[in-house]
Amino acid sequence: MLSWLRRTAAALWPFGEHLRAPDALAGLPRVLLLGPTGAGKSTLVNAVLGIDSAEARSGAPVTVRTTWHAGPAWPAALGDTRGLETAAGQAQAVVLRQALAALGPGERPDLAWLVLNAETGRAHAGAGTLAALAEALRAEGIPALVVLTHAEPGEDAHAGLRARIAGVLGPLPVVRVNARETRGEDGAVLVPEHGVDVLRAASDALLPAR
Repeated sequence: MLSWLRRTAAALWPFGEHLRAPDALAGLPRVLLLGPTGAGKSTLVNAVLGIDSAEARSGAPVTVRTTWHAGPAWPAALGDTRGLETAAGQAQAVVLRQALAALGPGERPDLAWLVLNAETGRAHAGAGTLAALAEALRAEGIPALVVLTHAEPGEDAHAGLRARIAGVLGPLPVVRVNARETRGEDGAVLVPEHGVDVLRAASDALLPAR
């Protein structure tokens, strides 16, 4: 059963050589984005790096395999991964750990972002979810932080969800971001763009010195 799950996860969630950043980005610190489909990982990549090359839309997974991006707004390489699939969830942490173990010390991600959509209100507890990936990262000694996308601004925003995340994923930093302002049908701004600069600063504190 587990071998079937591993094969299924490898097909749905292909890492392998794609987990290694291209040689052209070798001088940049590497940040790997992990999270369920629809969390807003590609939109986050575009906002943080100041680019428009990571294809982003709602619905089915857009990113097929790990793709690496760099841009003018922040000196780091971001690895955008395919959204996590519940059907193969039990094997995804195994696939991640195996892929990381296959990389040399200078090829591994320096940091991981565990990306969750705050609008869902889910902390993704249980076997085969983001909690298993967080444990795999801890086992490999890779620091991580949680990024709540589509989040409301304000210190008290999503307090209940953040408490559940701490119980599920452990005492990781949580950064709330809305990468693109949300407008109503009348054009009024419902949720402003915010948090991108905070995310860059929080990540800089965990990345190796440049």
